[in-house]
Amino acid sequence: GLQEFTPKSDYYDIIWVQWVIGYLTDDDLVHFLERCAEGLRKGGVVVIKDNTCESEAFVVARDDGSATRSFPYILAIAELAGFRVVYQRFQEDFPDSIFPVPIIALAPKI
Repeated sequence: GLQEFTPKSDYYDIIWVQWVIGYLTDDDLVHFLERCAEGLRKGGVVVIKDNTCESEAFVVARDDGSATRSFPYILAIAELAGFRVVYQRFQEDFPDSIFPVPIIALAPKI
């Protein structure tokens, strides 16, 4: 799983992470992102596209144990992993009844 995934060092221009971070603990997500940073070439980015909640820091789904984090919570985890936001926007044209879905491009701070 992603808890152990280690990308090839200095190899990727982009690592796309979509609708999977909810299955990682906060610590596992921080460590996963740190490993992703090692896999990026100079100028590379990690893109996270995932559901976010608005009124809580996070919401846990009882059926599958996934956690939906708030947008600020995801940004705080990215910061802990040594990333900065270089681009962000929210998915448009989704029904109002579902969670907001940001697309966040992250670059290592170094």
